[in-house]
Amino acid sequence: MRIFSIPNGGWRSPATAAKLKVEGLSKGVPDLFIPAWRTFVEMKRIKGGRLSPEQEDWKGYLEESGYQVLVCHGCEEAIKNLEEVCAWQI
Repeated sequence: MRIFSIPNGGWRSPATAAKLKVEGLSKGVPDLFIPAWRTFVEMKRIKGGRLSPEQEDWKGYLEESGYQVLVCHGCEEAIKNLEEVCAWQI
């Protein structure tokens, strides 16, 4: 199984941000993708983490397109959710 991150977050210089936007960076795309499971994972901080409007929009679009989207507060919750939701695929 393969999993990869989608580096949309973090501070960038204006020049780098402009270059990445031209290359297709889209605000709100979830943090991780597991292609074999058709599953995206949005990682949030344990306390206070919530989805932005752009993330809500992407979540809805991806789910309507047949993908599973998990919003996880911390690493332990992500592992637990993936074990529960995707265990049949392991």
